[in-house]
Amino acid sequence: ARLTPADGDAPEAEIRGPVDTETRLLVTLIPERLTLLISGVVPTGTEALEVDELDVAGALVNRAIGYAVPNLGSGGQAGVGFVGAVPWDDMALGLGATYVHAVAYAPVPGQNEQWKPGGQWRFRAGVEGPVGPRTYLRATTVLGLRGEDSFDDDAVGTAGRTVHGYVSVNHGTDSGSLTVYVMDSYRSAPQVEATSLGPVRMPRGNLFAVGGRMEFRLGGALHLVPRVEYRNLREALADAETTGSLDPAGSTLRLGSDLRVAIGSGLGLVFEANGLFGNVGDGVGSTVGVRGLRAGVHLAVLR
Repeated sequence: ARLTPADGDAPEAEIRGPVDTETRLLVTLIPERLTLLISGVVPTGTEALEVDELDVAGALVNRAIGYAVPNLGSGGQAGVGFVGAVPWDDMALGLGATYVHAVAYAPVPGQNEQWKPGGQWRFRAGVEGPVGPRTYLRATTVLGLRGEDSFDDDAVGTAGRTVHGYVSVNHGTDSGSLTVYVMDSYRSAPQVEATSLGPVRMPRGNLFAVGGRMEFRLGGALHLVPRVEYRNLREALADAETTGSLDPAGSTLRLGSDLRVAIGSGLGLVFEANGLFGNVGDGVGSTVGVRGLRAGVHLAVLR
């Protein structure tokens, strides 16, 4: 990832290298009713950053961009949880709870100070099912609670509570299907504590997104899936106040398309292309333009 300063005076900065490896294991405890989820993050990524790489890392985590890999490396994580589903009239009700424990690591090269993210709980509830002959609804909400982060065993505050909501509607057509969705994610103001590192201030904020995708059958084994998404981010620096207005922190428009090719045995090869443009906040009250292209290929299970 390469960051080019807008004014052209400062030198470019970049980060390159491997990322962490994420694994998930699903164990069916009661068929179609209860599943055990075990997850882990193996620290194969770049966890220590030089000073000139910090600006690049800050750009990657901007939620208005929605970068594919926002975090390169950490000390590793381990998680466990349960996901259950029960019938609810013609629909299904889903409930879930997970806990993730993070391992401490040294984020600055050549130094031994250890950064340890707080443990995180997530509680989920959602419904899905048909609401018409060809129409399918999915709706979910997620509550996230995170413990205190620490730096060399000194507490440095929390990242705040998060509440996410997501609703999507899929409608089938003779030639494919249309899906539209709305997402909103709110993060409350975290605790602000004075430590040997100085005050810890993370923004509270709200991310809103709306988008859609249309799937076309091109004949044979080919499917084309064009899509569009708009994101708007508003934030306010954390302080003693937990209320007040949120300031614009960026907005982006993403246009893209997938081309899926069935290759047999229920597998498909997916070619992906995306373009994004808009603006993001620079953290000091102004915004800078952002644009980029992304292309990729991956395997997917076709249903």
